[in-house]
This record gives sequence, C-alpha cells and structure tokens, in this order.
Amino acid sequence: MPAAVFFDGQSSRRRVVELRFAGRLDILEDGACVATWPYAEIRTADAPPGTMRLCCLTAAPLARLELHDDAAQAGIQRHCPALTGAGGAEAISVGRIAAWSLAAAAAIVAVIWFGVPVAADQLADALPVSWEKPLGEAVDTQIRALFPGKPCTRPEGQAALAKLVETLQSAARLPIPPDPVVLQSPVPNAFALPGGRVYVLSGLLDRAKSPDELAGVLAHEFGHISHRDGIRRLIRDGGTGFLVGLLFGDVTGAGAALFAARSWLSAAYSRDIEAGADGFAIVVMHRLGRPAAPFGDLLQRIAGPGEEAFSILRDHPLTPERVSRLDETSAVSAGPALLDARDWQAVKAMCR
Repeated sequence: MPAAVFFDGQSSRRRVVELRFAGRLDILEDGACVATWPYAEIRTADAPPGTMRLCCLTAAPLARLELHDDAAQAGIQRHCPALTGAGGAEAISVGRIAAWSLAAAAAIVAVIWFGVPVAADQLADALPVSWEKPLGEAVDTQIRALFPGKPCTRPEGQAALAKLVETLQSAARLPIPPDPVVLQSPVPNAFALPGGRVYVLSGLLDRAKSPDELAGVLAHEFGHISHRDGIRRLIRDGGTGFLVGLLFGDVTGAGAALFAARSWLSAAYSRDIEAGADGFAIVVMHRLGRPAAPFGDLLQRIAGPGEEAFSILRDHPLTPERVSRLDETSAVSAGPALLDARDWQAVKAMCR
C-alpha cells in the first residue's frame, strides 16, 4: 500500500505521492510538486481505521490526502496544530449536508405541491388527442387486473346503453367518442380512462333507480374525458410518485409513508377535478332538459348515512356538498325521457 494517496478534487484520478515537510506541506508526484498545503489549514476528514484522511481549507473542497504510513501520520501530527479544530472538514461537511438536505427536501415538497399540478395541466393541454388512445389501452390492462369480472354483453342491454350514451354525447360533444364497458363487480362505481373508455361496474347499475341517475354518472365521467383528467392524473401521479420516492427513499417500511404522502398531496387536487366533472354533468343534463338532482340521489344512496363529515385523504368532494350543489342547480324535467321503461330494464339486466 503506498504511503500517501492524493485526490486533487478536480478529477477522479488517484495519485500516489510523497510528502515533503518544509515551510508548508508539499505534495510530490514523480518528484514534481502538485499541491502545497499550509499546515494551519490542514484538517482531518472521516476515514476508515488505520488511515488518516486530510483536507485543506484553502484547497478544492473535494481534495483529499490519504496517509497509510505511520511515519507520515506522525509528521502531520507534529506540524499541523489544528487538525481537529473548529471549522474542520468534518464540522463543515455535517453542517453543509444538513443544510442542503433540508433545502433539497423543501424544494421537492414545493415541486410536488405546486410544480407537478401545473406541469400536468400544461402537458395535458399540449399532448395531441390522438395520443390518449394508446395511453388508455395501457391503463386498461391494469384496470382489468384490478376488476377481473367479465364484461356484461347481453345484446339488449348493450343496445340500450349505446342509445343512452349517444344521447349524452349529443350534448357533451366530446372530441373522443365515449366507449362504455360494463363489468361485473359488486363495487358501485364508474370511472373514465384516457382515450374515451368509460367503465361502469354492475354494482352501480344495481343501485341506480332511473335512467337520469345513470345518465348523471356517465355525464360526470364524460366531464373527465372532456377535461382530459385521465392524462393529467397519469402525469401528476407519475411525477409525484417519483419525487416522493426521491424524498423518502426506497427503504424497508417506506411504502406506507409513500402511500399516505401521495394521498394527502393529491387530495385537494382530486377534489377540484371531481367538482369540475360534476359541473360538466350539470351542463349536459340541462342541455337535454333533464334534472341533475337524481345523480345526487344516487351518490347519497351509495354513500349511506355513515359517511364521515371530513377526511383529508378523500379524493372526491364530500357527498353532502355534491348533493347540495346538484339539487340547487337542478332543472325541471322538460326534456324527453332518456330511455323508455323497456330499455331501462334491459340496461339493468345486462349483467344478470
């Protein structure tokens, strides 16, 4: 092992050197002086046992001198009066690391809270509509894994649902034709994917009591398609997941912290998105001369009396707030019925 190894702090080159104790410490490589360090500016740095690692306050911040020879280490201790004094490399490193770590954490949180939603909005608006279809197909594979129930394909029900969707599209005027699919699942829910795919779970059909209730749900999901919320969410969640992972690190036990952090950070943003989709549903139903209040009735029936009054982790607006808004803006049923009794029963029975 060489007596001394020098790193100049400018490159990763490892130099085998000799030391000359003169008025200052001269660091020699092949007889040529490559660096000179004043004794009063030399400090110790963290090193493994048996090695003395030095830095110099007036040298490059990353410059290091490693001594493995006992005689060289003894010479340094004789000539350098402030090896471990205040302001040494160890104290400076710890202080700087702490300060920069706090600054980096604050910057990441600021980007997650402010930057990611803004970037998601701008990128979603800039992406061509034609790009949504392949993105939706990629997400569709994951959705089918989460909800493995078979699609409901009874012809009478599909025809009636297509009639309802066509009527809603005449008022929604989506740039992407909606593509509804009903899946067998006890979960009373519906959701839209990028590219126009709208999933309706059979549990929602079981809870719905009228075509206006189902139409309100579909119009709400059409709002997500019109506002390109699926694209925004993909960009936002992807960026947020990366930055939160960078902040917390991929370590054992961090999964729960990452989930809680992402849920909390995205809650308010998601509530705004859902409120916007509700507004779109109100406009569509009014254009058709149908009331929006039945949509609120279905939401309240699904939520039940035990819903909590407030939760920071809730993605959707609180149901009482949504129901109140839908009731206040509801129109008189002046337009024709969206489906007749026969078609409505066909939709209700399409999964049976």
